[in-house]
Amino acid sequence: MKHTNPDQLELALMAEGTPTLASVINEVQSSADLSDGRRRDMASGLRRVASALGRDPGDIPAVVKWLQPRLAEVMPAALGVTDKSWQNAVSDAKSALAHVGIIPRHNRQRDDLSAPWRDLWQAALASKDKSLTVGLGRFVHFLSDQDVDPEEVSQHHADAFHESIAAGEIRKEPEWVWKNAVWGWNLAVDRIPGWPQTRLSMPSRKIVITLPDEDLPAGFLGDLGQMMQRLSAPDIFAEDGPTRALRPTTIEQQTAMLKRFASELVHAGVPAMEINSVRALCDPRRAELGLRAMVARNGGEKNTVIADMAVLLCSTARRLDLPESTIKALAKHAKRLARPSQSGLTRKNRDRLRALQDPATLRRLLLLPEQLIRASARMTPKNAALAREDALAIAILLVCPLRIKNLSQLHVERDLQRPGKGQVFIAIGEDQVKNGQPIEFELPPDVRKMLDKHLGTRVPLLCPQGCPWLFPRRDGTGPIAPTNFSTRLSKQIRKEIGLAVNPHLFRHLTAMIWLTANPGAYEAARRLLGHTSTRTTINFYAGLETSGAVQALGDILAEKRKRK
Repeated sequence: MKHTNPDQLELALMAEGTPTLASVINEVQSSADLSDGRRRDMASGLRRVASALGRDPGDIPAVVKWLQPRLAEVMPAALGVTDKSWQNAVSDAKSALAHVGIIPRHNRQRDDLSAPWRDLWQAALASKDKSLTVGLGRFVHFLSDQDVDPEEVSQHHADAFHESIAAGEIRKEPEWVWKNAVWGWNLAVDRIPGWPQTRLSMPSRKIVITLPDEDLPAGFLGDLGQMMQRLSAPDIFAEDGPTRALRPTTIEQQTAMLKRFASELVHAGVPAMEINSVRALCDPRRAELGLRAMVARNGGEKNTVIADMAVLLCSTARRLDLPESTIKALAKHAKRLARPSQSGLTRKNRDRLRALQDPATLRRLLLLPEQLIRASARMTPKNAALAREDALAIAILLVCPLRIKNLSQLHVERDLQRPGKGQVFIAIGEDQVKNGQPIEFELPPDVRKMLDKHLGTRVPLLCPQGCPWLFPRRDGTGPIAPTNFSTRLSKQIRKEIGLAVNPHLFRHLTAMIWLTANPGAYEAARRLLGHTSTRTTINFYAGLETSGAVQALGDILAEKRKRK
């Protein structure tokens, strides 16, 4: 049997004769209209790109749509080079591709602009407003190259620029470049005297399903509110109905889910007037219609969101004491849409943890908070405060593997306890935790010092005086949104050390480090992670201690060999 090289599968559908980086290198090196230095730089840029992708230049197609998603994933820190060095390499590679005609040649000099655009761009540069010039320059050159007069610019030209980027950008995400250009243009409309006053739109590509409350039937909303009130504060003397209150986060989540399902039905063609109660959602025929719509939007595949919705409809029918036939029909839907229960970590998380098994790589992550603190000394006051905030969050995650929601909502007075002797504990009550298990960790001295310094310097750069949240919104009205915080920390870690590490991975990392050092010590791992049962810990992390166990076995065998 002939085996296929998995590394070559990505190239299998490439047309015969597709140029490779190797062929581009050869063409550049034999080009008579380039100086020796330029030929050398272009060839070097192509080779460095190939090295970053872990392939020979001859195995890399010189195709934009092949290169862009792969180069977008490359982080300079992971290569051991500076951002500037990597930018120069990519720039040289792009110049080489443009020289041989694979991508459009970009004019970047001010003198390349037509007279009207040159004057406008000079005014923009003179403003020294980087928030608009960083993303706008490429768009301005595009418009000038297309002989578009400044007063003629329209949405059509912005959309054409988007298509041009998609055809010629080999590293940056085209959508990101386009959004920066549109954002910069609209800022220039407001800030640069004489700039064309046409505003450009940036259509949202986010699909919004849940309708606003004013578009949902009042009867449904009233009934939903009453049901959730009963579930949040049940009558303990009632002969039927719930006896234990649902946590506020559960009430909020289930309310949002039922509103979404009502919206799904409206989008699917059910007249809004028919959805006059929560009971109406639980009609088996309507439930199937809504669930089918969700599956169709997901490409015909089921997922966790759809499975959870089916389960919620079934449990809601039980709460409303609907007929057994209705409950059975909904239970059948839930069974068909159920996802296999997860056993162990996902492949993505296993891959990410595997990178951290290298001691040098792990050390870079462990030292990242200190690295950010040192770097903050060279930043503007606002950026320095943000860097210290990120450093503190990462330092806390390393010693206290919190869920991102608990981390983002830490309250300085409620959750940071100072019993005396300089000690600081993170103490989170069971009513604030996903599984109802209280959390308590003592911060080590270095993290405690980082915390106190940050609290003493963050006002007014990051929040107003008296803000009680450790990681606040900038207006101080509440904590930072968990998803926003998670994205920000992930980007910071990836930028600084080139690793794909999100805040939740710190929980898996804690388990890996502990179990590697203490094979089989699942009860302690359970306590560290705040799981309700050891079974949960074993189910997720069985096997993580294998490398530690293998090492321990090797040490035992080596010791026995020494004995006579």
